[in-house]
Amino acid sequence: MNDIPAEEEILKKEKIGYLKSKLNLLKGTLYLTPNRLVLNAHKTGVSGFGILGMFLKRQVEKKNFGFNLEFKDIENISQGKHGAQKNVLEIMTIHNEIFRIIVKRYEDWEYDLNKRI
Repeated sequence: MNDIPAEEEILKKEKIGYLKSKLNLLKGTLYLTPNRLVLNAHKTGVSGFGILGMFLKRQVEKKNFGFNLEFKDIENISQGKHGAQKNVLEIMTIHNEIFRIIVKRYEDWEYDLNKRI
């Protein structure tokens, strides 16, 4: 869904938590390229025994969530909160979609994105 072609340069890459909703946190990876911001996230969790458990886990993790945003589609970025966590990158698109992502250092992402939007 949000694959980055091999020839496209990755300027920054970080393992993140994607806040799909207030109670739904998905693990994923956030990529910054010269032209866009890409989020690949998926559900994790199903575990079980043997072949059935392995099959169920693969089925759950197969569905990807996230986005592929060109910088021209980003309206605003801001710092949000999730509980005590203050390193929440909030991205609002020109279509009024809001994506909330827990990053290691909000200030670093804010700086890198503000240079491009």
